Amino acid sequence: MKIALVVFQFIREKGGVEGYAYSLSSQLLRLGHDVHIFAHRYSRNTPSIVSDINNELTFHHVPAITFWSPLKYWTFAINAPKIINKSGIRFDIVHGLTHTLFQDIYRVGGGCHWDYMMHTYPIMRFPLCRIFMCLNPRHFSILLLERLMFKKRLYRQVTCISEQCKEEIVQHYGLSVNDIEIIYNCVDTEIFTPQNKLKYRTSTRVKYNIEDDAILLIFVGSGFKRKGLRHIIDALPLIDRGKNIKLLVAGNGNVRFYQRLAKEKGVSDRIIFAGVSREIHEIYAAGDIFVFPSEYDAFGTACLEAMASGLPVIVSSASGASEIISHGKDGFVINHPINSVEIANFINILLEKEVREQMGNAARHTSEIYSIDANVKRILRIYQKVLALKS
Repeated sequence: MKIALVVFQFIREKGGVEGYAYSLSSQLLRLGHDVHIFAHRYSRNTPSIVSDINNELTFHHVPAITFWSPLKYWTFAINAPKIINKSGIRFDIVHGLTHTLFQDIYRVGGGCHWDYMMHTYPIMRFPLCRIFMCLNPRHFSILLLERLMFKKRLYRQVTCISEQCKEEIVQHYGLSVNDIEIIYNCVDTEIFTPQNKLKYRTSTRVKYNIEDDAILLIFVGSGFKRKGLRHIIDALPLIDRGKNIKLLVAGNGNVRFYQRLAKEKGVSDRIIFAGVSREIHEIYAAGDIFVFPSEYDAFGTACLEAMASGLPVIVSSASGASEIISHGKDGFVINHPINSVEIANFINILLEKEVREQMGNAARHTSEIYSIDANVKRILRIYQKVLALKS
């Protein structure tokens, strides 16, 4: 098949939708498909994709005005279909991973923007403030573009990364549930593996000055507030003081605020801020328990990465990743992310080595269901469904 993947940025190191685009294109190439990337920014440094196959990616630049975000979203959305048509290539599938004004398949990778705003900005609780937030040019442009896409049906098929995400789309835009397929996020089970502990556990702990006998909690995520870092810090004083507990935080956020909060709670000696790490698999390898009490997340791929790395996970029900967790088997689901007592109780259970090793093994087995290979098989079934609609 000739496949067009449309994404604003095609840069593997960025993770998220960019990382997913990279993984998807890699697998499609290996299966012999002709894959074209339509992006505004991209890196041609893709040796791991083309090293063992004859096919290579074909890149097409989509112009966009980027100095003002509302223009960025709209100019890319308008120009991407134009560049696809201008290429003169008759694509079997146009797969949109970013908002555009037409694609055969649109992947919703972040939920509804309205729900994102409601969970990200506390002032959205007040009706008057909601009006002002919606008049913000950035938010207004995204909400308008999203509404246009769904109300005008500028697609043939929609996929969502979780049931939570699907419910938001159905609720806000009145789509039929039959128009939406659920394809959960995937993880590279070769990069993220329990075997990394043998390679990186000791060296990573030495790097961050973490004792070998410490029970290490891992938190990964940029946007500390929405990802729920505060709730882990609130839980730390409630965890068995007789144990050597440390929390390693990886990602972007207001570090100073959370350092002050930790000091107020008397747990500043338990927390290490690692910043953004390009070798995130090494961070997981150093850990014992992954904690992700997100206040809102359409999925939360970090949770799946941690599971593939053999870590038991504690995730909130406000995250789509909770849908793949078997509570008490491969992790724990918190009923509400701000319940620090519940978080602490689950961490206390996992202080027992045998318990966390058993749950970590189960987590690894669960993650294998969501491997890249399995994800691409589901995607190809959607492609065949859409091709049947087009014929």
